[in-house]
Amino acid sequence: MSRIIVCFIFGLPIIYASYHHPSSTYFSSVVGKPTQPHIIIIMADDLGFNDVSWHNAVVKTPHLESLARNGVLLEQHYSQPLCTPTRASLLTGRYPFKIGLQERVIHPLTKEGLPTNLTTIADELRSAGYSTHAVGKWHLGFCKKDYLPTSRGFDHHYGYWVGAEDYYQHTRASSGAGVGYDFRDDLQVDHSAKGVYSSVLFGRKSVQIIENHNQSQPLFLYLPFQSPHAPLQAPKKYVKMYKAIKDKDRREYLGM
Repeated sequence: MSRIIVCFIFGLPIIYASYHHPSSTYFSSVVGKPTQPHIIIIMADDLGFNDVSWHNAVVKTPHLESLARNGVLLEQHYSQPLCTPTRASLLTGRYPFKIGLQERVIHPLTKEGLPTNLTTIADELRSAGYSTHAVGKWHLGFCKKDYLPTSRGFDHHYGYWVGAEDYYQHTRASSGAGVGYDFRDDLQVDHSAKGVYSSVLFGRKSVQIIENHNQSQPLFLYLPFQSPHAPLQAPKKYVKMYKAIKDKDRREYLGM
């Protein structure tokens, strides 16, 4: 049997869940050989303490609650208040003020990124024999190739490099640079993503990675979703679930 470790990170709490799955559709171990656990880290972007169902009965997050109830819920963990510092800390184990990324996020024209002298968790796991994948938002620099996910320990990256882009069109406006399209499959621009909600894309890709994974090798999947970071955009079917809430922005946010 293979062990799968799932860690979901947002705002304040952390959910840690460890599962033992039999050899089946997803993960299996090679008979007679010791196995390393498969590791999945799921990150939500700007999700608050009161925006999950086990803290607020109005909110509908049944799958996250299942992880929480069947795993370990750490309620006294505090993340950074911004995108870039949080990601830098998670991937390196360093406080942001120790690596110069504590004050702001990396904007589209910023000529810096996560310092290249730092080792990431993906670097360490790849050196330990893991297949390493990042699916979702990067936001740790892209002004040169050395800052990109595939240069920071990840074998593959599917997603986008900047922040606060349109969930459907995958575009971002920047002062002095106009509007740019940002969605990649490794280093290639992926225009097929245009018009599809980002959470759908990231979910599909993650399932594909897991189902097609070589069972003889441990997997590390880093899954930083775009949701529910601004801009407020959600599929209508999820917004309708909160029609009793008067505030339009709150309905949209919870639908994300």
